[in-house]
Amino acid sequence: MCQLLSKLEAVSDLLSNLKISILMKIFNKIIIICLALAVLPGCGDLFELEENLDNPNAVGAENAELDLVMNNAMLRFVEFVDEASDETLPYVRLAAMTGGNRYDNQDSPASFDLIWFNGYAEVLPDLNLVIETADAGGFGLHSGAARIMKAYVMMTFVDLFGDVPFTQAFQGTDNFNPSTDSGAEVYAASLAMLDQAITDLSGEGLVSMANDLFYNNNVANWMSLANTLKLRYHLNTRLVNTDAAASINAILSAGNIIEGSTSDFQFQYGNNRSTPDARHPYYSDGYEDGGPTWYLSNNYMWLLFGEKDTEDPRLRYYFLRQDCNEFDEDAFTLDCNTKPYPSHWPSNLPFCTASGVSGDPDDLYQGYWGRDHGNDDGIPPDDLKRTAWGVYPAGGKFDNDFCSGVSNGGTDGLRGAGIQPIILSSFVYFMRAEAALTLGTSDDARTMLEMGVAESISKVMAFGAADADPAFMPDSTQVQDYVDEVLSLFDSGSDDDKLDVVMKEYFLALQGNGVEAYNGYRRTCKPSGLQPTLATDSGDFARSLWYPANSVNSNSSISQKAGVSQPVFWDTNATGCAQ
Repeated sequence: MCQLLSKLEAVSDLLSNLKISILMKIFNKIIIICLALAVLPGCGDLFELEENLDNPNAVGAENAELDLVMNNAMLRFVEFVDEASDETLPYVRLAAMTGGNRYDNQDSPASFDLIWFNGYAEVLPDLNLVIETADAGGFGLHSGAARIMKAYVMMTFVDLFGDVPFTQAFQGTDNFNPSTDSGAEVYAASLAMLDQAITDLSGEGLVSMANDLFYNNNVANWMSLANTLKLRYHLNTRLVNTDAAASINAILSAGNIIEGSTSDFQFQYGNNRSTPDARHPYYSDGYEDGGPTWYLSNNYMWLLFGEKDTEDPRLRYYFLRQDCNEFDEDAFTLDCNTKPYPSHWPSNLPFCTASGVSGDPDDLYQGYWGRDHGNDDGIPPDDLKRTAWGVYPAGGKFDNDFCSGVSNGGTDGLRGAGIQPIILSSFVYFMRAEAALTLGTSDDARTMLEMGVAESISKVMAFGAADADPAFMPDSTQVQDYVDEVLSLFDSGSDDDKLDVVMKEYFLALQGNGVEAYNGYRRTCKPSGLQPTLATDSGDFARSLWYPANSVNSNSSISQKAGVSQPVFWDTNATGCAQ
């Protein structure tokens, strides 16, 4: 430690002409993370800073602060992505909606204060500083990566809230009340950022980042991400953009998009338990003392094990059952087992525990203990019984009929070394299948569907291999049977049915990513046949989220929207998605 502190002093002296307060704050954070996280690349280079100044690709006085701010921005970006996903998972049934029994009371405006603060006060100012500094110094990899992340953040703000501050934001004391720009304008500005990022990344002699937490300074991967986000832009706006098909075809023709797991845009968490806790947030939540606080979605779990003839090969990787027998539970612990099947639900949907389907008592209670859509009952003593996040993406435990509690002090499974799946190659194949079906783009929708399903299963199984029990792992026959069943469903339906199959399989591949599911559901109103809310009057589906309470209370230019049924600019479906 003494040696480390002496190194810090040397670096501080060397960079005394820079903004030391910012430098030391972020540098100290990097030191803590480097000590705790062996998975982060390049930390050791920071300790040899003064020895590497003559290396043009090493951290130097001219870009040391830039690298430290960039590292902080990347970490804040991951926090932003995680929070955006957490807020959207319940609406689309990737997790149970338990905050309310209607879409307008699932969250309050205060629920979104954190993501607003994270974006506007943390990640975006850092990214703006990186862009300004990198542009002035000619650091194209830094500026390109920062512009890509900024574009993603701004488009996500639009996707969640609609019109948001942009052109008047980040002016500090010059403007305490920045007005909102239209969602369409912010989206267009984000597209321009992606184009500029591609230009930045196309320059000669790019200087590496000290700690690229996503792509380890692989410029081609950053470039493929920028192009993929452009494709995503055109797909998201296809209902209001007459040039969407031509634009997507041009991107496909040029190539260089995310097409394999090696170019997946994801963040790798570590397994350090404290100072800092570097684990996946879902693991930290569920595998410590007290058990999971999340309720997973009965509907989502049932789709993987009960809807098709073939069990989904990802089932045991996604979910870990703590209690495999819910018989003889008292009404206080499992109150839904005393309630009648909801009269307003289709008769083929799961109810209560995920395997409980009306009219099929022999198939009840196999251990998938979640909650139904809009069940906002109180919290019973079931934390050591409810299903936990599995090995993917949370870095938890593979389900080998474990059927026991996971409150074991963070010792189970991969100990939290999960991933944050942001844009994966499987997602892109499903996007391309949707574009082919709805826009007539140059891809073959069936081929893209098959590749998306196969890529997702391969990703999940490969990720969980370190903890998977061979006796319970799906074999190649089960995987192929599943793919064949999906393709059979696709082949047997109308064009609308085909789109439903694509969006359902996309939905099933999105474990841990609420944003893409929320966008896809509003874009297509699919997959169909999901659980309604338990309440007979659920209100209109949340086509956008409440403006955060702090933004409305402190910014006179922002007024709270009349309701969550207000759509974002690219959602022109007549009445929103069916409940």
